Amino acid sequence: MDGMMTLTGWEEDEGANDDVTTSVVVAAHVATLLEARRRALAAAQIHRPRYRGSVPGRLANRPRNFSLGLQCILRDYFGVDGLPPVFGREQFERRFRVPMAVFLRIYREIKDRPFWVQRVNATGQPQAHPLQKLVAVFRVLAYGESYDRADEYVRLSRSTISTAVKLFTEFMVDDFGPLYLRPPTRREIESILARNAERGLPGCLGSLDCSHWEWSSCPKARAGTYQGRDGRRSIVIEAICDEDTWIYHIFAGSPGSLNDITVLYQSPMYMDVVTGKWPPRDFSFTVNGNTRTLLYYLVDGTYPRFAFFVAPYPNPQTPEQRTFNRLQEALRKDVERLFGILTARFHVMLHACRMWTVPRMVLTTQTVAHSTIWWWRRAETASCRGRDRPTTGRVAPAERVERV
Repeated sequence: MDGMMTLTGWEEDEGANDDVTTSVVVAAHVATLLEARRRALAAAQIHRPRYRGSVPGRLANRPRNFSLGLQCILRDYFGVDGLPPVFGREQFERRFRVPMAVFLRIYREIKDRPFWVQRVNATGQPQAHPLQKLVAVFRVLAYGESYDRADEYVRLSRSTISTAVKLFTEFMVDDFGPLYLRPPTRREIESILARNAERGLPGCLGSLDCSHWEWSSCPKARAGTYQGRDGRRSIVIEAICDEDTWIYHIFAGSPGSLNDITVLYQSPMYMDVVTGKWPPRDFSFTVNGNTRTLLYYLVDGTYPRFAFFVAPYPNPQTPEQRTFNRLQEALRKDVERLFGILTARFHVMLHACRMWTVPRMVLTTQTVAHSTIWWWRRAETASCRGRDRPTTGRVAPAERVERV
């Protein structure tokens, strides 16, 4: 055909044009890669973040006036220049969700750690005080507000508050987890069994149930894993508590698409029961003339019929069964009340979580559990039952508050 380009050897020799064809394909591929790289660099130039700092050519730091933030905190809650604080202890406990004695104890434990200690910058100006960082953390946990919401009061940036919350939760879990979030001691087990026997269920160690915490910042790639029946993405929180909502076990982080039974099979408590580590078998109780040594937990009807679970009758027919169901459901409301307390006292769990990773959500859940135990301890300081609660080789919790 006239006007068409022909390559020598195309018809005469099939292998004559192999080198030419390969070179054309390679050149086209290289040109495509170079064009893609050029477009990527152009897009990066357009969407490049605006870095801030003291480096020449970058935007200057925002003048936050750290001393003003510290002055406001001292004036409002501790008093300055011999003047009484603007807000008393009652307002402090309502806003920070912990007694002032507990807050000061945490402050003394954490103020000398690397991130929290007050530093001096290159110009000789003092930076943020550890009290400002701790107040910002409690505002995030108590009110469930975003990290930059407290900037107007504590005069700290969003990144600083975010780091403070992360390090605070790690500190609480590492330093106070073995002391409070642990199985009950023998003396505590005896007290729990005695109280539940008076309530009509001998051999009961507490109540077990699960709750969901919505996750608004769940990545889209993991949305199907963490999406529950209601269409919301969440994680599951499994907890065990006694009559006083004292938390002895909390397991968080399972995807919201799992039901309570599937979460149970992943729980450390279930593994301990299966391997015989828990509960202790040297406690006995008698029911209807039968003596047993396996203590149990109260659960709802969705859990399997295990020997260490006591659930209500699914279809009660006799007056005895209906009476037992009413008693079992009344006592099992302890764990339901616990989840209500967690969300009422710490609004970070009341609202959808804005954190980006599951481990941070788990740390936050355990931190809230610690603070709830401390609040209970403060409320029970004057009661005999609160003073009788021992700790493993340490001072009783109520006495620890009185000594702060």
